[in-house]
Amino acid sequence: MLMAVDGPYALMVQPDDILISPREVDEHFGTMACFHPRYALGDSHNYMDKDDFLREMYLDTVGHDEAGLKRYEHMVNIVSSRFRNGPKTEERAVDDAMLKVISEKYITLPLYLMDHSGLAMQTTSFNDPWDSGQVGWIYVSKEDALKEFGGEKMTGTVRKKAEDLMRGEVAAYDSYLRGECYGFELYKNGELSDSCWGFMGGLEDACKDMAEYLPEGCKGMVAHLEEQDHPATIIKTLLKHAKIQVDQAVKAFEHAPRQQVVGDAR
Repeated sequence: MLMAVDGPYALMVQPDDILISPREVDEHFGTMACFHPRYALGDSHNYMDKDDFLREMYLDTVGHDEAGLKRYEHMVNIVSSRFRNGPKTEERAVDDAMLKVISEKYITLPLYLMDHSGLAMQTTSFNDPWDSGQVGWIYVSKEDALKEFGGEKMTGTVRKKAEDLMRGEVAAYDSYLRGECYGFELYKNGELSDSCWGFMGGLEDACKDMAEYLPEGCKGMVAHLEEQDHPATIIKTLLKHAKIQVDQAVKAFEHAPRQQVVGDAR
């Protein structure tokens, strides 16, 4: 736990023990389709596996009709025969061919998972063949990207904005997987006056975000947070602030003007 004291205020920052996926509580721009035998990752979907996902995305691009199905089957047969004995595996070649067509309608980024003493996710490879690998994609339609950023046709600028926004969403989800979620409690004169939880990201960035939620005179306290390893120290600090409040109340009472009460002399 981190703690900072300034006058009557005591600010405490600690990990949020109740982690909720940002995919569940926040509106998101991209959709995360993940496939893992042990973990439920990303957004909920009904795809059986990544092949089912790519097939549906392909057909959604070329058309969910007889012509679309024939084009899909023809593509799979051609690519499979071309790469069956080549340097590229047949499965990877088919995936790449489908993604190329899918890119006509969608902007996609790959999702890689690191599973070693915890989970982590990013849109670039971890370069660890033993404990990491691709688990899916995050994607958005070009139509939705144009609605978000404006414009009548897709440009490199719009694409980059869309990709950057999706990378930001993956970074937030990565923080959730790593357990990088924090909250604060602000005490005034020993009594809890404010609290807020669910700040995602590294501790330094989370503290900067917390400052925006603190009262004006307390925003600078995040720069003076120090680790507190002993609960007794925290309790003593709060009790000290509470005692100051009591002493001030007593002193104010002792110096308050007395009203003389005159009784009825009858």
